[in-house]
Amino acid sequence: MTNNISHCILIHYDEIAIKLGNRNWFEKQLVINIKNQIKGLQFSNIKKFSARIFINNINLKKANQYISKLSNVMGISSVHLMNSIPSDIKEIKNCCLDLLESEANNFQTFKIFTKRQNKSFPHTSPELNAMVGELICNKLGKKVKLKKPDIELRIEIIEDTAFIGHQSKKGFGGLPIGCGEEALSLISSGIDSPAASFKMLKRGVQLSYIHFHSAPATGQESIDNVKKIIDELSKFQSSKRLFLVPFLDVQKAIMNKAPNKYWVILFRRAMIKLSCMIAKKINAKALVTGENVGQVASQTLSNINAISEVADMPILRPLVGYNKKEIINLATDIGTYNISILPYEDCCGFFVPKHPETKAKLNLIKDCEGNIEIDFESIASNIINKGSI
Repeated sequence: MTNNISHCILIHYDEIAIKLGNRNWFEKQLVINIKNQIKGLQFSNIKKFSARIFINNINLKKANQYISKLSNVMGISSVHLMNSIPSDIKEIKNCCLDLLESEANNFQTFKIFTKRQNKSFPHTSPELNAMVGELICNKLGKKVKLKKPDIELRIEIIEDTAFIGHQSKKGFGGLPIGCGEEALSLISSGIDSPAASFKMLKRGVQLSYIHFHSAPATGQESIDNVKKIIDELSKFQSSKRLFLVPFLDVQKAIMNKAPNKYWVILFRRAMIKLSCMIAKKINAKALVTGENVGQVASQTLSNINAISEVADMPILRPLVGYNKKEIINLATDIGTYNISILPYEDCCGFFVPKHPETKAKLNLIKDCEGNIEIDFESIASNIINKGSI
């Protein structure tokens, strides 16, 4: 049994590591986000070293909480619970044996994975894998399995310290939130827009959200579901801000003056126009939508072009090339899918005509809008005055 053991969380990041002159800035932002995520959990300090981040002197009894929370921090590629010991071969062998002996009833096959940052350590990574693997086989009667083993023991040799552990979880990678400025996400309680929001969070973009509803023509369910979705997305971004826009009067004004085949396109243009106004008031630099090409009638290239024309800032569509199965898989991974499939009435879907326009001509859309009177500035100001929730 080895002495001199301390416990830490070892964090790997990938994309940040390839940054050049501004890598330190990204790392600092990542450390800030890590501290926010594990606020309330014990640790003595957080240190950066050798393209890794260490959270030292953690509460071992709450190891699963550290791992679960940190795996949701954008920029992190993997999180590992580690024993920290001197990089002595005897100490390493004893620690590995103790760790796997305590888990002996939970596995039959295993793999050793070693990373050696300190090249002066007297054994190469393959040699250390072989020595520790042989020890586990002989002492515990377990078998090596390189693909999909029951347990993977990780060893990292960094300067004069060895870090050893088997509890880990993959992160989502990407960039730390806060390094990509702010955008406003048009979010519904459907499957697509939460997944699109997540993709932008992964790029380090801080998001605020805007939701258009048609109450009382539609029920409260879409609003309630959106709040649940944003709570779920707040796992990845600690702050949350949602603007709720009563949209029924705008829809009525459009439906009273325009042919029904143009309704959805005109609804979407009105949403984009209002969203741009509100985005500017909160200093957001772009809009985010869950659109992807060809999924519904409003998402043909002609209609996307007609809808986008009203915007005076970029519209980011991170799912533009996804198919529905890929979006569902992503929504499942991030925990929003089961909320999105709860019953709700969408403000646009509630008024979709039987034969919507699929190849809108911009001049005809603008002619229709010329007959519709909507005070967008007053609506946007009222939304900002009410504030976010």
